[in-house]
Amino acid sequence: MNNNIYNGPQAQYIPQPVTEKVREKPVYSKAEVILSVFVFIAAFCFMRYVVFHAMGFITTGLYIAIITAAIIYLRKKECSFSRFNKVLTGVLYAFTIVFSITANNFIKTLDALFLFGAGAYLIYSVGADNKNVERFLPFALCKAIFEYPFSNFEKQATITSDSVSKSKAGSNIKYIIIGLIITVPLTAVVASLLMSADDGVERMLTTIFNRIFHEELWNIILQLGLAIPCSMYLFAMFYTNTHRDSVKTLDENACKMSLFNIRFVSNLIVYTAVTPICILYVMFFISQANYFLSAFTNSLPEGFTYADYARQGFFELFAVALINLFVLCFMSLFSKKAGREKTKALKFYSIIISVFTIILIATAMSKMIMYIDNYGLTELRLYTSWFMVLLAVTFVMVIIKQFKFDMQFAKHFSVMFTIMFAILCFSRPEALIARYNIEMYESGYLDELDKNTILSMSDDGLLVALNEGEVTAEEVNDHKDELYQRDSFGKYNISALLVDSKTE
Repeated sequence: MNNNIYNGPQAQYIPQPVTEKVREKPVYSKAEVILSVFVFIAAFCFMRYVVFHAMGFITTGLYIAIITAAIIYLRKKECSFSRFNKVLTGVLYAFTIVFSITANNFIKTLDALFLFGAGAYLIYSVGADNKNVERFLPFALCKAIFEYPFSNFEKQATITSDSVSKSKAGSNIKYIIIGLIITVPLTAVVASLLMSADDGVERMLTTIFNRIFHEELWNIILQLGLAIPCSMYLFAMFYTNTHRDSVKTLDENACKMSLFNIRFVSNLIVYTAVTPICILYVMFFISQANYFLSAFTNSLPEGFTYADYARQGFFELFAVALINLFVLCFMSLFSKKAGREKTKALKFYSIIISVFTIILIATAMSKMIMYIDNYGLTELRLYTSWFMVLLAVTFVMVIIKQFKFDMQFAKHFSVMFTIMFAILCFSRPEALIARYNIEMYESGYLDELDKNTILSMSDDGLLVALNEGEVTAEEVNDHKDELYQRDSFGKYNISALLVDSKTE
């Protein structure tokens, strides 16, 4: 028998059986299925009651529901809450109240961003079983907000598809949707022909069409469309932090190496570059001493009005403070000898720049206080002053860090920022502004009260003005309907309800 069929130059090729690659089944539990449904509903509500509409009690309830669901899911996945994570959870619950106590949309927007970042970090922190704020907080935030959610971004779609295919009811719904998609074009053609054939049918179908396809329906469709990627992001955030086998956890040594690798600038170059800046500051203070230090004595330099003096000096110094913050960050990150190897010279320059900046901020704040004493408070003056104080405290912490390297900067900065942000949110800035201006006017320090500015405020400011009798219910009613925060769900907060009770 000829064996060339198996070997030799003329051997015949025997095809091997092709093994079909089996699609890997998603691994999930009942908790993931329930979470998937909840997250989609929450994402739609977020789009509707946070992004598209002004926010109030509904938004507070939505955030409370999301935080509570996160706690239940994490507990279900046997994640433990350290004392630090419990405190962070309490902070999140507290900041949800902001939406109900203020009508200021700017503050609500800032609060929504804070809750998003802090909430993502909470889920990450619980999954990592953190006992405190990480030393390398920026790296942790990048993982919590970007890396982890997008690493399993498609997971919700995969789990949903697999759940639907296993369920008879799900399969039936799928077939119904396919049937509706097929019949839509045919139904449209038939309806068009019937409308052309009979005026009565045309009026009836037109009425039905207008009732169904009104503007709000298109808003809902858009919100549903945006809710899908938002839901996938949120689900992936929950899922990844409870299934960390497929992702890289935060490694302090890797973070140290990353920081070490970007240190490419010679310290001598840094000293050479920063020295002229420091000399310039010294010359600047000497030459402009009378001009800038007039702010501390509440006296005006010759040729200036209060408005020109405060406005010009404040924003110039504000820009310099931001530049100095950038210079400090550059020095700390890119100098070859930084971190534990930080030289005494680099520490000295860091302290000098910080001290100069604090003096500049103090001068700028003195100017702003002088301006406020003569012209009253506005939102811009209040917000910029708050930010300048935040910068000043940050530079003080930088100085302390130069003497105490083991100081946990991320932890102390996080606590300080949270306290400062809480003061901003819970003080209800527009109510504070209106009350201050009214008191200054009644005391004779302000020549006139700008009622138009108060009437253009949210209900926070309007409520104070109504209580003080500086505006009437008729004046408020003439203006409040023009404000965005009076639309739709924006009136579901304490200030709006109290204004409504006083203007009905």
